[in-house]
Amino acid sequence: MSLLQPYFQQCASAAFSISFPSHSFYVSVSKRTFISYCSSQSQTALVDSPVDSKIAERDEIRLGLPSKGRMAADTLDLLKDCQLSVKQVNPRQYVAQIPQLSNLEVWFQRPKDIVRKLLSGDLDLGIVGLDTVSEYGQGNEDLIIVHDALDYGDCRLSLAIPKYGIFENINSLRELAEMPQWTVEKPLRVATGFIYLGPKFMKEHGLKHVIFSTADGALEAAPAMGIADAILDLVSSGTTLRENNLKEIEGGVVLESQAVLVASRKALIQRKGALDTTHEILERFEAHLRALGQFTVTANMRGGSAEEVAERVLTQPSLAGLQVKAPRYVQFSVSVMEK
Repeated sequence: MSLLQPYFQQCASAAFSISFPSHSFYVSVSKRTFISYCSSQSQTALVDSPVDSKIAERDEIRLGLPSKGRMAADTLDLLKDCQLSVKQVNPRQYVAQIPQLSNLEVWFQRPKDIVRKLLSGDLDLGIVGLDTVSEYGQGNEDLIIVHDALDYGDCRLSLAIPKYGIFENINSLRELAEMPQWTVEKPLRVATGFIYLGPKFMKEHGLKHVIFSTADGALEAAPAMGIADAILDLVSSGTTLRENNLKEIEGGVVLESQAVLVASRKALIQRKGALDTTHEILERFEAHLRALGQFTVTANMRGGSAEEVAERVLTQPSLAGLQVKAPRYVQFSVSVMEK
């Protein structure tokens, strides 16, 4: 039986579910081989559609992790903090193990390839940024965000324009859209690596005369070089934008992103052991995240026995005035929120 059993809840017609009250989300696999992602306990947002195809047959469950960069290092740190350290025989190898999860293989991949391989069935679980899931998943219902807040990799996908020239007094997306310069013959030129989210965002906000050029790096130089009017890129602190005389504008944030745990819906339903492994990973992640911001206080307290001290600590709002005829000190520890 899963250690998560006390937290289980049932969606309509569901046979299995994962629930964590603090984040108010759960994944459920129904008896009709449907799976639902509930963004709140009110179940107002469900993805509920049939599984159309079988997954590739294999015994092991595959978890995709970023292979390089800050996201890769932070992901390994998270797993280590959750007592799920990744063990590699050779640091150049792209496959590894987590000893605590004997049926799990870890595969190091580029973030966008993690999403693609989740969709193709080559991976069952993955940890990537929400921006990557949104860009390369493109709303595919087989992708389920199992945990949407792993508390690292924070950034935002944001539109930025020059501080100078015709944009000097433009400070909002509405003002940008109303500029008379943009026509069919001369559209707003946006450099970005997000060729799905970018056009989708512009269409939703009524910007009709826009053309996108693709680029993977050094986007901040595009306006100064004259090859773009604006850029759409990931922003953390905004320092790089400021150093290149660029500014974000009101209403120009496409999405807020951080690391998420994502799964293949088909894998959770059809892959033997996948749901139990997901239970285990989720429980460890949730325990770690709940412990953040807390610390242990150790003190000596008078008491006749450890049991007596424990009873008083748990039942009394104040510990003042605890006296006995023959003082004896018993050590205890409590966890409190950091101020």
